[in-house]
Amino acid sequence: MIIIAFVLLVSFLVDNLILKITPLIKNPVLDYLSSLFTNLGPVLVITIVLISLFLLNKKKREWIMPLGLSLIFSYITTYVLKFIIARPRPLGTIKLMPLINLADYSFPSSHAAVAFAALPILNKTYPRLKWLWILSVSFVAFSRIYIGVHYLSDVVAGALIGYFVSAFVMKIKNKKWKLTSLR
Repeated sequence: MIIIAFVLLVSFLVDNLILKITPLIKNPVLDYLSSLFTNLGPVLVITIVLISLFLLNKKKREWIMPLGLSLIFSYITTYVLKFIIARPRPLGTIKLMPLINLADYSFPSSHAAVAFAALPILNKTYPRLKWLWILSVSFVAFSRIYIGVHYLSDVVAGALIGYFVSAFVMKIKNKKWKLTSLR
């Protein structure tokens, strides 16, 4: 736990440095890929693909509910914290949901939280693809910093929230499964 607190603290300390360095790596490929993860459409497509992976394999269907709960609880947790902390985005407040007209705050990153919430379950259910999952969620987190809508600390906090919410949901699922198998 001390290491996690240390990583989060260091991320706060280097937030501005990372913001200054990021423009040095700008290129059209990263611009395009990063913008994909900003729009709601591709996020929904990825979620549907993930759920389909579980539906196609009967042995893995039991993980659909924990995956869904992990994603939902991570999202809710980050949005509650966003409105409590109300940290402005690096590039200023932007309206990502103009129809709802909510001010969108920076800390913690919901995209990183939701991506990292899927990681423990995907690693458990599809361990051969572990590095694909790690690279995918890491790119989601990186893209948030790259396009300038989050600080490093926002992404680190979001990733930790998502990962630990998912680990907690998995722990509950495993305890429930053990209790029902004893009957």
